[in-house]
Amino acid sequence: MTLKDRRRDDGPGADSYKTESFKHEALRRLLQADIARMRPDEALPTERQLAERYDVSRATARRALQALREDGLIRSVRGVGTFVSHPQITKTSTLTSFSEDLRSRGYHPSAELLAAEVVEADLHHATALGVDPGTALHRIERLRLGDDFPICLETVYLSAERFPSLDESLLKGSLSEALQNTHGVRVVRATQQIRAVNVTGRQARLLGVKEGSAALLVRRTAFDDTGHVVEYGESLCRGDLYEFSLVVTK
Repeated sequence: MTLKDRRRDDGPGADSYKTESFKHEALRRLLQADIARMRPDEALPTERQLAERYDVSRATARRALQALREDGLIRSVRGVGTFVSHPQITKTSTLTSFSEDLRSRGYHPSAELLAAEVVEADLHHATALGVDPGTALHRIERLRLGDDFPICLETVYLSAERFPSLDESLLKGSLSEALQNTHGVRVVRATQQIRAVNVTGRQARLLGVKEGSAALLVRRTAFDDTGHVVEYGESLCRGDLYEFSLVVTK
């Protein structure tokens, strides 16, 4: 349903937003309802079109759009237009997988496998996994997608001794679910370090953003119910789609 259809269907009461002190807020609510029925990246009318369609000033339309931008519901590209944003993913202190996070926001999660190889553990990865340097590790690099849209660039390391064979067909979905289903290993605890970074050339191309765009680098070590390390991973998450919400107590 378009905004024009919405206005016609709402009947005479739809013009109540013209009250001077509330009209931009009422217009924002109308647009928000329509955005909920639109797909990500779908274009919105311009300020001028909104002003003409709803008989408001362009300043009122501008304020309504700005409020929607601040809510993260839309994004504007200079010289191109205004578009519906992709739903933002909020990561909390609850232990969940990437796939679970995306499903909770209405995305269909998937993964594009970029690399799957066996490498020797350097000192950094050996320390993270609790193994000796030189130990054989699986290195799995994947582009994590939501509705086929790039969201996160992920590299995971696992012990090749503990997991001697990993079917590549299992790496297109949740790795945590695959390890539990095929090896009976369940992740119950994880430590995470989060750092703000700017993406470089290859990272930017894979994530579909401009070079230098803000991102969140998440380093995670996951443990099973016996306290042993299951995996160590580094995830580069798009800054415009990801946020972390943590509860802090004293």
